[in-house]
Amino acid sequence: MSETRRLHPITYLSKIFKSVKDNFLTILLAGFLFLKNGFNLNDIGDLIFPGILLFFAVISIVLGIIEALTTTYWIADDKLFVKSGILSVTTKELYIARIQSVETTRNIVNQIFGGVILDIKTPGDGIKLDTISKRAADELTHYLETRKNNLGDAVEEVHQPSAFQSYYQLKFKDIMLMSVTSGAMGTVLAVVFGLYSQVDEILHISERLSPLQKEIGSSFYSIAVTVILGLLLSYIIGIFVTALKYFNYELTYDGERLKIRHGLFEVKERIVVVKQIQAVEEKKSFLRQWLGYTSFRVTITSDAALESEDDNVLGQIDVLPFIKRKEGLQVMAQLVPDYYYNEVERIIPKRSLRRYIQWYWLVIIVATGLVQYYLFDKAWIFGVVLLILTFISGWMRYRYSGYEIQDNQITVRETGLFSSTIYQLKEDRLISVHVTDHYFLEKAHLASIVLRVSAGSLFTDASLKLVERADAERIYDWFLEKEVRQYEES
Repeated sequence: MSETRRLHPITYLSKIFKSVKDNFLTILLAGFLFLKNGFNLNDIGDLIFPGILLFFAVISIVLGIIEALTTTYWIADDKLFVKSGILSVTTKELYIARIQSVETTRNIVNQIFGGVILDIKTPGDGIKLDTISKRAADELTHYLETRKNNLGDAVEEVHQPSAFQSYYQLKFKDIMLMSVTSGAMGTVLAVVFGLYSQVDEILHISERLSPLQKEIGSSFYSIAVTVILGLLLSYIIGIFVTALKYFNYELTYDGERLKIRHGLFEVKERIVVVKQIQAVEEKKSFLRQWLGYTSFRVTITSDAALESEDDNVLGQIDVLPFIKRKEGLQVMAQLVPDYYYNEVERIIPKRSLRRYIQWYWLVIIVATGLVQYYLFDKAWIFGVVLLILTFISGWMRYRYSGYEIQDNQITVRETGLFSSTIYQLKEDRLISVHVTDHYFLEKAHLASIVLRVSAGSLFTDASLKLVERADAERIYDWFLEKEVRQYEES
């Protein structure tokens, strides 16, 4: 692996497509201005601005191709080196011993031409090779994994690791049930509204749709039907998005590492070292809980998470995205045996319930009143719905939130309106614990506590709001004992 290698030729085409995608709105705006003003050299002033936009888009494409042409990689002195650039040459090096996960992605173009995007992450940095051949990716991944294990065991010889064994697969019926019960509808709505606002600035869609908007807005029934149809369409799209993402999902395990593979048009493959997991999370909606299903994911650390377009910046990786809870607990106990998978003790006092909702209710009532008076005489209906949802959310938090401490682990359950998350946190992985209160909470003997663990390029928090102050102090003292022990040992 010491010889210098270059990227797959398909990378040049991938860079062009990526640059076009990244500059899509710029190119669209330039094209719209050309069509609107006409390409007339006599009116050169009208061509300057769209010309500048196209110039920067072309420059972006050229720079992407140059980066692909000049990128080389090799291994020396137990480091992976990546070099790119002509006038300004950049060389990155990554210690093999610090590698935390190796991920591969194959979009539809890569699957056709045999390319693989390889993303190698450590707790502090990472390297992304876009794109190399499937064979080269397999060779490099195998070498990095085996060499990392040998460095960790202080062994000089490179040996063949244990083979990955299939541990869990999502069947088609499970994928469909998972898609139907997923929360992807909210994501679809966010993306649609985000794109609409961007495109509307260019094509002035709102002005073209204003007659239709006035007709719909003239009737409460029309508004209700439009909202329901929009939600239904988003729900259907969300089902397809989730099903495509988790198509052919498979989890394999070799005793030390998890390998996760899924996707149809874009096949993703991740390798996670079990010992480097920062936290385990169980997340389930109340609908899935009622059906007896749940999901598990693990948290890793990597500043390189920011470099991946599709990765969660918090470094959270789905391990069991949809599984019967009883089966899931058994599987996780085998895959990640260092953690306890406890049930939590509900500890939220009754006097916290009104504090969960009172300020939200005040804002909703004031806002609804203003809208009702100045804009829409049926606003009170939406206000009542929001009040009810807020009360249900507060009740769920009061009814199900809690924690459990066992040895060096704390289990925290956060609950919201539609779902709950159970965090399994080890004390040696926590980076801070914060207890907050103010005058009124102190008078009521209440406090809130936040436990923070390093995750992705940032951190993730597990919090308990408005618990008994005695419980907050107990958790803080438990964490402080670890800090004292570390200080004494040093």
